[in-house]
Amino acid sequence: MNKEIFDQLPAGERSVAEKLNAVSENMKVPQAFQWTLESQLMDTYENKSKPVKSWPSKLILTMSWGVFAIVGFAILNWTIQSFARPEQIGPAAPNSATLVESFERSVRQGNICEGPLAAAHGFSVSMTNEDKSAFIPLDGDKTIGELRSFSWSPDGSRLAIVGTTTGSGNIYLTDSAGSSLQPVLSESPLGYLMDVTWSHDGKQLLTWSVQNNSVVYLVNADGSGLKEVMLGMYMIGTPQFAPDNKSLIFPGSNTSSYGLFEVTLNDLQIRQTGKLVEDESGFAVSRDGSRLAYFEMDRSLGEARLVAQGFSSEDKTILATLPIPKGSGSSLPDMANLSWSQDGTKLIFEFGRNAADRAVYFAYADGSGMVKVADSAHAPTVSADGNCLAYISNKQVFVLDLNDVTPTSAAPIPFLLSDLPTGRSTTDFRLDKLQWSP
Repeated sequence: MNKEIFDQLPAGERSVAEKLNAVSENMKVPQAFQWTLESQLMDTYENKSKPVKSWPSKLILTMSWGVFAIVGFAILNWTIQSFARPEQIGPAAPNSATLVESFERSVRQGNICEGPLAAAHGFSVSMTNEDKSAFIPLDGDKTIGELRSFSWSPDGSRLAIVGTTTGSGNIYLTDSAGSSLQPVLSESPLGYLMDVTWSHDGKQLLTWSVQNNSVVYLVNADGSGLKEVMLGMYMIGTPQFAPDNKSLIFPGSNTSSYGLFEVTLNDLQIRQTGKLVEDESGFAVSRDGSRLAYFEMDRSLGEARLVAQGFSSEDKTILATLPIPKGSGSSLPDMANLSWSQDGTKLIFEFGRNAADRAVYFAYADGSGMVKVADSAHAPTVSADGNCLAYISNKQVFVLDLNDVTPTSAAPIPFLLSDLPTGRSTTDFRLDKLQWSP
């Protein structure tokens, strides 16, 4: 109500006007109706304020004012009922806690995000049980000295695990149920193996040793045909197979440059495919093999750029940027665990200096934006159906609903899947790894 109009009312009659005004504001009555109501109040007040000669006239005016107040409330009630949308007067929408509980139930029952989730933590590799309520160590008897890392086969039927016993590298295979580990490469003379990855056809495994980071080893999935490949330059991360399995992509350096390189396996020809790549897991090939993504750490401009390009072309597109310190001697945050969603529409990664300030991000492959989905988090992985994002925070694994992630909404509430197993020893959090079965 207009303050000037309100101030003109007698003190004894302002309470009714205050009630009318409060009701109209709460019910969001149209402004035009409020103006009409104010006009009627003033007309009534003016008539009432004229001299009254007799007590019958006073009584009539008093009754009129009361009737007007009652009618005003009735009109307000009728107006709100007439203009309210159906959803405003219907049942309340479920709250976020109910939605998270429903999402958790669907995950644990296997209705969405099917298949096991594997984890590497503390030199131990584990796999979720059937209802995803706990992680079960795959070498419960600890017959192997260390289990450093793992990689799912492209069809999700086998898990390759790399480990070491008294300094001798090993590669083991298990199925998606986590049955006993079968050796593929046992007590090899290759030294301490760092990681393992699959060819896209599931026929070969690749590994490399800390003793010589300019050499990779290829072995058939049945353990035969071990082959040494001399790259002629240093690797800073595990290579990935190109879509045709005829070349390898890896971050590395030589005497003249550093960045992302491709080497052909038949003639060992090397070409540089990306510059300023410094992080060992800061690159990824899309699931369909058509696109390559990587992070450029531009120290001169002070920005980290997420770049995507056609796998066999130079058509670079910058999808997102993050600030980093300037200067060649600066200590940069890590960009780690870059990967594509199954449908190729998103990229997931973590960024930060340490476990406390790490954050997990989504970047849209069409360049439409980037979303931070979790703080103090690392080792992100997306389920094959694209519904779930799992990550580690404070030695616990959380899962959130990716269907609730949009460029404009707040990050959805995750649920706690399980604590991580204790592991065999304390390791740097950067060695932690999660991966859903493809």
